[in-house]
Amino acid sequence: MSKNSAKRAPVEKPPVVLKQKMAKPISAYTDPAALRTLMQNAKRMGRDDIWREAFLRLCSLEGAEQTDPLHRDFHEMLAAYEQLLSEKNGRATRASRTRMKLKAKGVVASLEDLVRSKEPTEGFELLVASNFVEMTGEQIVLKYPDQFSPEAIAAAKTRLAAVAPATKD
Repeated sequence: MSKNSAKRAPVEKPPVVLKQKMAKPISAYTDPAALRTLMQNAKRMGRDDIWREAFLRLCSLEGAEQTDPLHRDFHEMLAAYEQLLSEKNGRATRASRTRMKLKAKGVVASLEDLVRSKEPTEGFELLVASNFVEMTGEQIVLKYPDQFSPEAIAAAKTRLAAVAPATKD
């Protein structure tokens, strides 16, 4: 057996780092389709920082037309959930039950129902799993406590404590 006939393990090359400037800052984007394209490219290139910033910009565009801060935050949460759901399913997916509840009951009652449900909602679990705890309905309830019942506030605190136990005493 000759020396060259032995199989050699392939040598892994380090990934190529591309130094590329963006055409414009993410905060200047106003087209959701362009942001989604940017998010796909960022994910493909392993740029989670750009993906996250574009994701947050996309969500803020959804709530931009709302004048009430509570309503704005709710619509941003809804946009975040729908975007994550669409990525999970590989196709555009709407949160139709949440949208129906919003239309029938309004923002406050919809959030009350979400946080007071016995089990965490799919939206809550998806947002938490994607490191967007700050965009959950529970977080919105705690941000505007004067708009919600004491029961809803307590339920929101309990659910959030279960996913992110306090590390300080």
